[in-house]
Amino acid sequence: MSSLSLPEAVAAFAPDGARVYLGNFGAQLFCVGHELIRQRRRELDVVVASGGLLLDQLFGAGLVRSATFGHCWSPVGPAPAWNFRRLAESGAAAGRIHELPLGWFTAALAAGAQQLPFMAVPDLPGTGYVTEDWPGGRALVVETPFGSARVISAEVPDVAFVHADLADAAGNATIRGPLGETVLAAQAARATVVVAEALVSTAEVLAAGVTLPGLIVDAVVERPGAVRPDGAVGRYDRDVAAYRRYSSASRTVDGFRQWLRTEVLDRQETP
Repeated sequence: MSSLSLPEAVAAFAPDGARVYLGNFGAQLFCVGHELIRQRRRELDVVVASGGLLLDQLFGAGLVRSATFGHCWSPVGPAPAWNFRRLAESGAAAGRIHELPLGWFTAALAAGAQQLPFMAVPDLPGTGYVTEDWPGGRALVVETPFGSARVISAEVPDVAFVHADLADAAGNATIRGPLGETVLAAQAARATVVVAEALVSTAEVLAAGVTLPGLIVDAVVERPGAVRPDGAVGRYDRDVAAYRRYSSASRTVDGFRQWLRTEVLDRQETP
């Protein structure tokens, strides 16, 4: 287990072609996504339940080979995720996007964590998940001696970047806010990097309650403001104005490129 800077962690755990989980549900790790962009990563398979504008930015920056996600939209609006919309309307998204309801997404990670090839999930008749194959081939109906069941293929990221409020040097971490699928993602991934708002003593993490044990953590990054402009429970609120500025800028391809230069590429992380 090691303590790394954000650029070091991305360089070590997320090479080109990696399958990268970006947590957490309700707290998007913008700092990791932006560092992936700055390091010019390509052909990534992105896994993110709460995709939102972070996934939209990764699509726009050209990093994404495929995406498995719960949604990709702006929580501040009404405004679409413009890069995602352009991709979908162009037809270029075919075979690249795998949209799952959160229950199926969580089941896929549970299968990965238990080293199973798939997990049975509740059927959703009459929805696009079934009638239009929004999961993109990841869900099937299988026949067994016990009856038929819809199943979802296992999700095993190469690395899970997980946001935590507190962590110690051994990787024990406290997560505040909704856990969603986050713990399962850490268990399913081949490597887990905790990105913490603050690095503190073990006694402080124990007092706050351990959500992730250091046993399943490979590296820790201390990064205050890790999910900004999103909000972190007990730390800072969502920057609604920043969300609106992004939605306005990304309405056009040129506007997005200008936003990307000024807000991401020209803002280097400390190595």
